[in-house]
Amino acid sequence: MSDDDEVEIEAYPLRSYQVIADPNRPDVVAIAFETERGHSLYLASRAVLEDLGRDLLDRASKMPERKTAD
Repeated sequence: MSDDDEVEIEAYPLRSYQVIADPNRPDVVAIAFETERGHSLYLASRAVLEDLGRDLLDRASKMPERKTAD
């Protein structure tokens, strides 16, 4: 599959997430996401976490500000 191929992926709102350290594998963490369809679990290295963190902060900075109750 090339980068130009489009793939349609179903998307579900996140209900919660958890970042889980494993003392037996200090080189990775597990990231668990919960949606209405259930849980998904992924392993991530430090490099992936750093890239993901930067990307999430960049995306968040481009979104409208959250409204707070006064």
